[in-house]
Amino acid sequence: MSKRDLGLKTVIVLVGVAGLILLVLGNLGAQQRPATTHTVFLTALEIKGSTTADKLAPPPLNPADLSKGYGFKGPGQADKNAPQKWEVSSYIFAPAALAVRQGDTVALTAFVVNGDEHEVWINAPDGQKVVANMMWNRGREYRTQFVAEKVGTYQLVCSNHAPSMVAAFVVLPQ
Repeated sequence: MSKRDLGLKTVIVLVGVAGLILLVLGNLGAQQRPATTHTVFLTALEIKGSTTADKLAPPPLNPADLSKGYGFKGPGQADKNAPQKWEVSSYIFAPAALAVRQGDTVALTAFVVNGDEHEVWINAPDGQKVVANMMWNRGREYRTQFVAEKVGTYQLVCSNHAPSMVAAFVVLPQ
């Protein structure tokens, strides 16, 4: 390699290093993104599915014994006029997940379609409650909010129907 090639490569490396230093120094002084308020519309609902015992046998275990969020009506219970029909159900929040940035405010508006009572609260990633227990009832709209101060997953939990009725707010770093 000639001295000229070596000198040219040295200059290129030095210019690259200088550019990288300027980029890093420029980003050190950069302003953080301003906090944002995210308005989230959420629905509390029950989803159902049914079939008949002549097409598919009912589950061997009652799904309601597996989780408070599941329901089951066996043959003869789901529809008195169709004794073979059986039904399963599950309570959920929709949407069930949302991503925000650290420092953002989550303004939650929830409408309850199904379920007469839902005792709900919101936990921070460390398990501490950031929104205290509230009782939500069918046919009503509720509003609450919290600031996503910690990186991790905040959870809206319904104690009556957990673990299937949980919504996650994933907080990403600034």
